[in-house]
Amino acid sequence: MRIKITTFLLVLIFSQNFYSQITITEIYYDTPDNEKLRFIKKVNGLATQEEIEAVKHHRGEFIEIYNYSDKDVNLKDWFIKDLQGVFWFPDKVIKSKQFMVIAYSVLPYNTTPFSECFTTTIGKESQIILQDKIILRNQREIVSLGRVYNFGGTPFTFNKAERRWEFRQSPPINFIGEIWRTPNKFYEVNSIQYNPNYTGNQDNPDLYDNYMAAPNPLDATYKPPTESYDQIIYDDYNSYYSYLDWTDNVNALIDNKCSISILNEEQTAANPRTNVFKCFNHDTSGNLTSSYNCNSTPSTTPSTDYTYDELEEIKKVITIAPNPTNSVVTISWSGVALGKVTNLQVHSSTGGLIYNYSPSSTTNSVTINLQNQISGVYIAHFYLNTGQLVSKNILKW
Repeated sequence: MRIKITTFLLVLIFSQNFYSQITITEIYYDTPDNEKLRFIKKVNGLATQEEIEAVKHHRGEFIEIYNYSDKDVNLKDWFIKDLQGVFWFPDKVIKSKQFMVIAYSVLPYNTTPFSECFTTTIGKESQIILQDKIILRNQREIVSLGRVYNFGGTPFTFNKAERRWEFRQSPPINFIGEIWRTPNKFYEVNSIQYNPNYTGNQDNPDLYDNYMAAPNPLDATYKPPTESYDQIIYDDYNSYYSYLDWTDNVNALIDNKCSISILNEEQTAANPRTNVFKCFNHDTSGNLTSSYNCNSTPSTTPSTDYTYDELEEIKKVITIAPNPTNSVVTISWSGVALGKVTNLQVHSSTGGLIYNYSPSSTTNSVTINLQNQISGVYIAHFYLNTGQLVSKNILKW
């Protein structure tokens, strides 16, 4: 029995959780093949009390993905998951503007060639990946395509695309006995297909901008437009890492002040000599910044910290260009920041120091070469003559 879209209310959401090079374009979730995992054993046609596992089941189920970037992508570190299982892709490349199908099969034995179910895929076996970790559910399911990134030795998992559906009533069983005799019947059961330009369905408006149609594995009526791989990666970093800094960590250290205050130190020589009093300047955390003779003019170190607004004004006139960069970056400061930057440090996202420079009072720019550094976010710390700190991010990609 075929599913009629008009009979059931289906809630279906297609979303991009993270800029992606690959997306899910089709899901064939309700196969007319056997979907029972176990059967009651029969002897001479009579049922026994023993259950046996089905040799073959859920044949034909598939999830189709598409690489819409302009570069080939290795699927290593990519995965597909549903509400109960996770399948990790093998070390396999999906070419630019290429489809691949992830099909269910009982592994490692009793595998069924996918092309026996969908004859239009004959000769395209290199684009078919078999898996036995995910069995799609007919009434309610969430399928996610994701990837694990490694930043500074720490893995981060991101969803690249997500498809979900939920029938308010259980769909009817559409089992077709001995379907292997008439494999064309697989094409008579609709699949969920992605199309953001779809304007609606009069029979079922809850399909949003997607629709159900006859399955079309390794092809699609709608193909996402090809995008620049480099631009996609840039958008990833720009959206998720451009505002990453260590402000909270630094402030926790800076605000940890010592209660000891040393105002003057005096030393009297054994022989009569002129007494000299030494005075010291400290930052807000109690760190020694300079010293001077108490009977002379104090140093030019400000006696009070810059206000929040003053720090923001200083930060505004600090420029980093080009940013993002793939090699050389120039850092410069002007206006209200002139003469206030006493030290510049650049750290990796893991906290490692990769550059340290103390400019003179007349210096207002410096050039740094990040060509040999790994891609990622770097934090430039600008230490001011009050001991305070402002920071800006540098994106290397």
